Amino acid sequence: MVCAATAPGPGVGVAALPTLALPILTLAGILQAVVPRAAASSISASIVTDFTPRSITLPDELESQVFPGNRSEVDHFRLLQRDGDSLLIGARNIVYNISVHNLVENLSQRIVWFSKQHDSSVCFNKGKSVDECQNYIRVLAKEGEGQFLVCGTNAYKPLCRQYAQQADGSFNFTEQNGAGKCPYDPRHNSTFVYVDGELYSGTVADFQGTIPLIFRQPLKTDHNDYNQLNAPDFVHSFDYGEFVFFFFRETAVEYMNCGKRVYSRVARVCKRDRGGGQARFKSFWTSFLKSRLNCSVPGEYPFYFDEIQSTTDVISGVYGDERHELIYAVFTTPSNSIPGSAVCAFSMRAILDTFEGAFKEQENMNSNWLPVKPFEVPDPRPGSCVENSQTLPEDNINFAKSHALMDEAVAGFFGRPLLMKASFEYRFSKIAVDPQVTFLDGKTVDVLFIATDNGIIFKAINTQASPGTSSIEPVVIEEIHVFEEPVPIVNLQIAHQKDGKSKLIIITDDEVKSISLHRCQRATTCSACVGLQDPYCAWHDAHSRCGPLEPQIAGPIFQNVSGYHQQCPYSPVVGASLEGPPIYSAETLAIAVTTACVAALVIGFISGFLFSRKCRGDEYAHTYSETPYLDSKLNKRDNLVPAADPNMYTANNKHINNLVTNYNPKNINGKSNTNTTTDSKLLKPAKCAYI
Repeated sequence: MVCAATAPGPGVGVAALPTLALPILTLAGILQAVVPRAAASSISASIVTDFTPRSITLPDELESQVFPGNRSEVDHFRLLQRDGDSLLIGARNIVYNISVHNLVENLSQRIVWFSKQHDSSVCFNKGKSVDECQNYIRVLAKEGEGQFLVCGTNAYKPLCRQYAQQADGSFNFTEQNGAGKCPYDPRHNSTFVYVDGELYSGTVADFQGTIPLIFRQPLKTDHNDYNQLNAPDFVHSFDYGEFVFFFFRETAVEYMNCGKRVYSRVARVCKRDRGGGQARFKSFWTSFLKSRLNCSVPGEYPFYFDEIQSTTDVISGVYGDERHELIYAVFTTPSNSIPGSAVCAFSMRAILDTFEGAFKEQENMNSNWLPVKPFEVPDPRPGSCVENSQTLPEDNINFAKSHALMDEAVAGFFGRPLLMKASFEYRFSKIAVDPQVTFLDGKTVDVLFIATDNGIIFKAINTQASPGTSSIEPVVIEEIHVFEEPVPIVNLQIAHQKDGKSKLIIITDDEVKSISLHRCQRATTCSACVGLQDPYCAWHDAHSRCGPLEPQIAGPIFQNVSGYHQQCPYSPVVGASLEGPPIYSAETLAIAVTTACVAALVIGFISGFLFSRKCRGDEYAHTYSETPYLDSKLNKRDNLVPAADPNMYTANNKHINNLVTNYNPKNINGKSNTNTTTDSKLLKPAKCAYI
């Protein structure tokens, strides 16, 4: 069987690593340990990025607001929509309407929806727990003023309601089947987007979660065709132009001949798609296509971050004096690989270009996946948006169904990951971006807030975003420990308010918390303030304090994206908490621990050798003659003098046990054999040995 090649090729395999060294290695060091030596130079040049934060904020140093929700049960919070100054949060049997300003719930806008007793009983009978057999709200779309579409898991029997608000503030509703719109399992990774009065969803359509689909009534992907979707985990979706895009990770069908591997995908469908004109195509997409997202460290042996975890919506900004539309995404390595995470950016132009490139196909199950020759592609081009999809010829639709995968992968916007981190304690899980924040000198940066699965948030920027896209220089401004105990963060939202007090909304399964976007006041000197390289912070010289940019404050203000200002003495606080002890880099710790380990091994070996010589000094002092070893031992024994005890010899006042004694055989009954004579005398040592 031929192992199917892919483009780009699969990532580097993982070899067994020394247990002691793993916790202290950076991603660069681990890569050099597991990839061929020829690749080390090409990878190390691009993999080494400084992830040392400018400051570290602990939970007791945060000023935060908290909405606890249901204090007795886990709510499995999901942010469904932001409606003005309100956050609509889906939870256990409830939709909470929470104010962005103070995280206080508007009780009059709460929607309560419990599952029916019959549905809960059926759920219990199928083996699910009491917690699982609740109604977790997972879809909410505003259809108009006072009109909402709400869908919930409904005890593993998805159901949707269309709410209409009455004049007195109460709601009336009608119900409809929610299969294909809402997941069955509240923990399932699903996504939805409401566009032009229609709901697009990426979820599963069965109780066991084995039928994945991208659905817009009545169209769906073919769950029997693994070329379209193969065990996907949906991450995000949004509309862009005439398409709706879905981001997910799935088992790579083009890698199956080589084993099992997960790749990241971006898929699209046309908003105007109405299915095919033939009866067997009426319920299937005619425009579904997908491409691989390539987040990797370049080089002769690229290192891939294959599993997408989160993306942003489209961000428009100026990068290198040109306007681009980007999305940022978080990727991780597989669970059985090097524990690494990365942030990559992708241009929407690059994504669209891949869908205009070559299709990928496999001639038979033992063949490699190769690009389709241009003359084999029918016209009109499969997957493109047409005025009336029901007029497409059958050959065109068949080609699109059997060639859903594009040949080229979407390359990263900066040519490499913007940030990378190797850690055995956590992985990146979510990302939110405050786009195009401007420094005093006019340079703009995107401020990235990257959450982890143990409750830490990193704030970072790319200081080289304005000059161009050929080079990157990431800076981790702050490491924020949001919770006392490790808690997975399931969503982030940046909330800008009219009063200028913007907040970062942090959502876990059972808590919603908000914190400020900055903590400028913790820097107490001009150099420390500028050294943060935080676009939210500047040194107000007239007041001798570090604070947010406020034009109404008089006096000179110092700030620079480089972290240095000529008006401030150069003593930046790099790699240390502003209030705590210095934090040493991973490279320094690796060198220190490695040196200590080598020294311990040398000292231990020498000590053990000397101790062994002392304890076994007689053997080391033995002088060997030309007499064979066995004969010399026997000659020693002949010189022994019999002692009073007939069973012992004595020599130099030491007792030595006889090696050979008489044996008194017994019969089968265990009694002494009377026919056998017993000689209590010692036998002479025999000068022969049986080997």
